Amino acid sequence: MGQLIAFAAPEGILLASDSRTEFFEPSGEERFITVERLIPVGSHAVLASAGAQEGHELCRDFAAFAKDEGLTDIDALMEAAMPFFTGRYDEVMRKMCEKLPVDPLHNMYLVLAGFSGKAPDPARLFIIWNRPKPPKIEFNRVTNIFTLPRRLGLEFKLTQMLAKKAPLAEIAGVAKAAMEKLAGQDEYIGPPFHFLTITAAGVKKV
Repeated sequence: MGQLIAFAAPEGILLASDSRTEFFEPSGEERFITVERLIPVGSHAVLASAGAQEGHELCRDFAAFAKDEGLTDIDALMEAAMPFFTGRYDEVMRKMCEKLPVDPLHNMYLVLAGFSGKAPDPARLFIIWNRPKPPKIEFNRVTNIFTLPRRLGLEFKLTQMLAKKAPLAEIAGVAKAAMEKLAGQDEYIGPPFHFLTITAAGVKKV
C-alpha cells in the first residue's frame, strides 16, 4: 500500500502521495512499480488511489468517464462515483480472478476530493473502499484530515495547524517532510512524491 495525505480547509485542499505500489506477476511473484496516484477529474477535483494497482486504473477510468459526461461539480462526481465503481469493480474482479486465485482488490482505497464554491464548506473529502460482501463499495465523507494508511501522529499535527489556520503552502511543507520520513521507514512507500492543491482557482501542482 502506498501513502496518501488529504487536508481540507476553507482555503482549499492539499493532497499528497507517493508513487510506489506492488505488482503481482501471474506466477505470484511480487515487484514494485511506479504509478501516479493523484488523478485530476475536471478542473476542481482529484481522485487518488492507495493499495492495489487496479484501484489506480479505476481512477483513470472514472476521470475519463466524468470528462465524457461533463461532470465537474464535486457533488455530481460523488453521486456518479458509487454506481460507477460498483459496476467496474465487478468487471475487474472477473478478469483478475482468471489469473490469480486471491482477491486482487482486497485493499482498494480511493479518495475523491473537490472544491465547490456553492457550499458553506467548499472543500470536500470522500473516502471510497471495497468490501468482500455487498454492498461491495462504500463511502464516507471526511471532515478535514485523513491519512491512508492512518498516521495518527501526523493527523494530530495537521489538526493543530488547521486550528491555527495555517496556509496550504505551510501544510505542503509538513506533508513533504512527513512523506520523506515515512519512505525511509517503509519499503512500500517511495518516490517520486506528488503534491496537489485544489482551490477556487482549480487544481495546481505544488
